[in-house]
Amino acid sequence: MPNRFVVLDAMGVLYRHSNVVRNVLIPYLRDHRCPSTEAEIRAAYRRCTLGEISTGELWSLLGVPGTANDADYCQRHELTPGVPQLLSSLRSAGITALVLTNDAAPWSELLRHRFDLDAEVERWFVSSEIGARKPDPAAYKAVLSHSGLDPAQSVFVDDRPTNLVAAQAAGFEPVLFHSEDTDAHPETDFAPTAVHTMRELSDFLTTV
Repeated sequence: MPNRFVVLDAMGVLYRHSNVVRNVLIPYLRDHRCPSTEAEIRAAYRRCTLGEISTGELWSLLGVPGTANDADYCQRHELTPGVPQLLSSLRSAGITALVLTNDAAPWSELLRHRFDLDAEVERWFVSSEIGARKPDPAAYKAVLSHSGLDPAQSVFVDDRPTNLVAAQAAGFEPVLFHSEDTDAHPETDFAPTAVHTMRELSDFLTTV
């Protein structure tokens, strides 16, 4: 029997907030009296999550190098209820968990250590390290290089339909996890399996 994998999104699936710039980064920066416009913040965030600038350079670029820092910023994130139970159930079912996330590597590392997720996830594919963000096909290509992974035997879970269309094109079975941001990113003529809670996701993944 081939190995079974599930590829999980981080923001909007493992962590509560999907629109990180709007719901986490901008409020954090405003609390630190950041003078930059929203457009400037979004542009800097994109560059940072593509690995073009470091997180330290991002804080400097946005005018908050003396007060903002990675550890403090990562305290603003919240774990989605039920994630530890989901990951435990996957392990018990012999399913290997991977993560593909649009994020900066230092932030990703701080968050998974904070929430004790490293032991349950075999590998984290972080956009700043692989140089590509979902839904760029190059991001999915990085995951496809993982040893033993057959996309036809693997499920891809994300809260944004656009990312799942690209995952399906790469050969994965798409599953939509509804987050606070899902309805803002519709895709016409695309109706994957959809779940609303970690319990529903666990039941689907461990019974298919």
